[in-house]
Amino acid sequence: MGLFDLFKKKQKEDLISTGIQNQNENKVENTTTSKTDNHDIVIVEENQGSHGDNFGGLFGFEYKQTKEGYSFINEMLALSAFQNPISVNENVLIKEADFKETGGNSDRVKIRTVSMNDNVISGFPYLKTNSSLPFHTKRIIEWTHIKNMEAEIVGGGRDTFGLAFFATDYATNKHKYKTEQFLNIKISAFAFVLEKYNPTDPNSQNMVGYFPTKQIPVRTCFDFIGKINSFKECVLSNDNGGFIVNIKLIDNDDDPNFFNIDIFINKENLRIDKLTNGLAVTGVLWFQGEIE
Repeated sequence: MGLFDLFKKKQKEDLISTGIQNQNENKVENTTTSKTDNHDIVIVEENQGSHGDNFGGLFGFEYKQTKEGYSFINEMLALSAFQNPISVNENVLIKEADFKETGGNSDRVKIRTVSMNDNVISGFPYLKTNSSLPFHTKRIIEWTHIKNMEAEIVGGGRDTFGLAFFATDYATNKHKYKTEQFLNIKISAFAFVLEKYNPTDPNSQNMVGYFPTKQIPVRTCFDFIGKINSFKECVLSNDNGGFIVNIKLIDNDDDPNFFNIDIFINKENLRIDKLTNGLAVTGVLWFQGEIE
């Protein structure tokens, strides 16, 4: 019996969504305010949020639906759940596993799981990065169906641009997120689709940027246009893999690294025959981040 099967046997209020379960309840919000030294952080509780599309970004949406894909996700969740914790806060543990044991060639793409009182309550894809930026938190959306141990963070980067990300370390760092409004955050992403950018307007040929997507009703998912700085193949198993691509999302003449981000794209979700440095691309991504 896999982890997904174990999750299915729980009562409805204890179910989590890691790609198989769906949140069908009516959306419920509760709002409070956290006082910091300088400003207020609005904290919202929601009973919706899942990682189904995020696993599709990691493994490929078609592969995720196959029997082999289902088994592979179960295998990786179980492997992660039995590792030593990388972060602990009282009875909450964050663990992770890379794909080296399944024939992978990188320790940067991983599966993270969150355990509470020795029970796994969630799991999600994780991309390790060294890229960080100063972030100003304005709003925290906690997921009540994950026992308030996962959250989306909304605010601004470099005092310049708006940004929202899923906090991969929230379970053990939630006190910091709620009380320290200014943090350095490592930002990475998983792309759900990546294709060549072919603008119809010649004036937008060099355009880069990201915008709230209308395709997916998730605040941490964005449409984007960017330019490839570099890329490297990333093998997950003998029959699955993709690329870690560094992409420029904001142009700044004074700082060439103003907002460059590492993004994982599965080959199945890639709509480009050949990646090249300098290529203009577009797609949909899911931002994730953690405290540096």
